[in-house]
Amino acid sequence: MECKNCTLTLEENHNFCADCGAKVVRNRLTIKNLFGDFAQRYLNIDNTFIRTFGKLFVAPEIVILGYINGVRKKYMNPISYFTIAVFLGGLFFFLVQKFFPTAMDFQFTQMNVDSSDASQQMGLEFGKKFQDITVEYQSLFYLAMLPFLSLISRVVFYNKKQFNLSEHFVINMYAYTQMSILVNILYIASIWNSQWIYYLSMSNAITLVLYFSYVYKKAFQLSFKQILLKLLLFLVIFGILFLGIIICAVIYLAFFTDTFKHLKDAQAMLY
Repeated sequence: MECKNCTLTLEENHNFCADCGAKVVRNRLTIKNLFGDFAQRYLNIDNTFIRTFGKLFVAPEIVILGYINGVRKKYMNPISYFTIAVFLGGLFFFLVQKFFPTAMDFQFTQMNVDSSDASQQMGLEFGKKFQDITVEYQSLFYLAMLPFLSLISRVVFYNKKQFNLSEHFVINMYAYTQMSILVNILYIASIWNSQWIYYLSMSNAITLVLYFSYVYKKAFQLSFKQILLKLLLFLVIFGILFLGIIICAVIYLAFFTDTFKHLKDAQAMLY
């Protein structure tokens, strides 16, 4: 008998491959064992996902520094962990699109918008469209954010030489993915109540800052005063970069699209 993954010759009584560690599968694929495999991988209390998710709350440095230092079996690697966040984000978007189309509209329904004001209507529609895009392509936003966060943390912790840029990427990927998984789970659990989702989205930034501060404090073994100073520096650099992105977006909209022209025409209609 051969291992179906690496072709190593196995004994008939072997349940796992001695070379690659893969489980020996003898039964034909059925719906029952398909769901059984899923439950064993992701719902079992001993599986790496639940172990990683829990440990990243109570002792994130054990997971993150362990991976950096070569512990690769006990906890999920950051790439696999990130794919779970992407899956949950996609599931939330699918549920919103198919079953709860107004789940993200609470803030817009609370706005006092004059239906006769074309500019206000345009602003409202733009806000909804922007929100839909961010939800639909959130995985791309995650990927785009990670290099920025890693670069900023490398600059902020310039006096901490134990981690290179790639290791900073791992630290930030674990932290960002952990918050993404938590938020998407809460979103899915609250999808029937748009007001709850709104409050969750409003608290995301604060939660993200607090958790990142916690991870950095644990990873770099900082005092409260040190992490506070590093956090302020981090926010200043991030704010400058974010402002630069906003300016570039406004320049693009002004010179390469008709967005401002349409807004000007809409305002002219009122006078």
